Amino acid sequence: MRMFNINISLNHNFAVWLLRMFLGMFFFLSPLFFLSAQSGKKINILNANDFTFDRAQGDIRKLIGEVRMEHDGTYMNCDSAYLYQNNNTVEAFGNIYIRQGDTLHMYGDYLHYSGNTKFAKLRKNVRLINKETKLKTDILDYDLHLDQGYYYDIGEINSGDNFLTSINGVYYSKKEIFNFQDSVKVINPDYRIYSDTMQYNTVTEVTEFFGPTEIISDSNYIYCEEGWYDTKNDISKFSRNAVFKTQSRLIRGDSLYYDRKNGVGEAFGNVIIKDSTQNIILKGQIGYFHEITDESMLTGDAVFIQIIEEGDSLFMHADTLRSTPDSLGINKIINAYYGVKIFQTDLQGICDSLSYCFADSVIRLYSSPIIWVEGNQLSSEYMELHTKNNKPHRLDLLGSAFIISQEDSLKFNQIKGKNINAYFKNEVLHKIIVSGNAQAIYYIKDEGDDEIMGVNKSESSYITLYLKDKEINNILLINQIDGVLNPEEEITPDKLKLEGFVWKEYLRPKKMEDIFKF
Repeated sequence: MRMFNINISLNHNFAVWLLRMFLGMFFFLSPLFFLSAQSGKKINILNANDFTFDRAQGDIRKLIGEVRMEHDGTYMNCDSAYLYQNNNTVEAFGNIYIRQGDTLHMYGDYLHYSGNTKFAKLRKNVRLINKETKLKTDILDYDLHLDQGYYYDIGEINSGDNFLTSINGVYYSKKEIFNFQDSVKVINPDYRIYSDTMQYNTVTEVTEFFGPTEIISDSNYIYCEEGWYDTKNDISKFSRNAVFKTQSRLIRGDSLYYDRKNGVGEAFGNVIIKDSTQNIILKGQIGYFHEITDESMLTGDAVFIQIIEEGDSLFMHADTLRSTPDSLGINKIINAYYGVKIFQTDLQGICDSLSYCFADSVIRLYSSPIIWVEGNQLSSEYMELHTKNNKPHRLDLLGSAFIISQEDSLKFNQIKGKNINAYFKNEVLHKIIVSGNAQAIYYIKDEGDDEIMGVNKSESSYITLYLKDKEINNILLINQIDGVLNPEEEITPDKLKLEGFVWKEYLRPKKMEDIFKF
């Protein structure tokens, strides 16, 4: 009796153990069974004018005439097909048509479709249509489970006003985005885009670039290696070696923003604007340009460069530089604002602001400007530097005009008047005319040993000075009021400087880099 009870107990425990194992395996394997059943949904035949089947060859069904099939919500039409029921695949021929939902449609001459993986391979005369987007190619693989299509042998896409082509591409139908690779081209009525790698959103019509890219239109040329272009609104941003070119202008920057409709652009970081018509360069950290009005502006370490000849250029720095066309729209006007400094090999200067008009080749300097030419310091309330062939020709000092040249650390030649006109010959100062209460203090030297013989102090209505070898060679006084040559030791130091004398050599830019010093 006891043995019998023991056996019953053992059998009961074994049964419980088996039940637990079965339930565990069921819950463990049931997701796999579910997934297998889901991916293994059979391809259904909806219509065929004629069909045969051969179980000996693996249960193959041959369908002919107005063939229609369905698989998991995807519908397929064709002229004829082989349905391999054992592995749940289809080979279809002629007038292939695949429809998924209400928007995705695919066409071709040949189809291989796997019901287990929901993967379609279409070949020859392939077309994919999703809403307003149309793709044409000869080789398309489409994953209906991931809603992604892949083409490998040139694809042509029509989307809005844009016609796009590339060698390879991927289409994400849910996001309605294309990824293009290799020889990408976009044709728009207003421009053409050539790129190595690009992404295009068919809804927003925005293209993104991920490699060397060119955008060419009748009015300009753009190059970049990264950026985006909103083809619907005609706005864009470019970076990595970004370049914008028109017939007469080239713009570079770390990044460029461009509004094509309004012809407005902005540039940021290491900005360079080159004007080939005037042979000038503008540099800065932030730039603005207007393609229609031909205006541009730079700030942030802004520099104006005018190439005069090989090895010599005019450099000008200011807080802000602005380039505008003149009233005739032919020549440029360069305006510089706040803290202007100028450097050229034979001429340097400072002022608060200036205007350089290319029509008359005159640089106008405002707010107590100072110009240094060779050993001379020239200052006034306002100046006009007249140039010829981009070289100094005449300098007009208007209002409280003053010229100073240094003999040594304590001796200074000085010329003062209401206005002064200084003339250049071969870029060298050779004649000075002083008008209106003209005054002068200059040291007379012995021609033989170059020793100072005395100091000449004179005053008249007009003074004309001629220079030779950068020194006063002859002086002509008109309506002289006073004039006397004194031995140097007979004049006290306070009498050796004219009223308003200020020597500002320390402000002089002695090399190009000095224009950035405060």
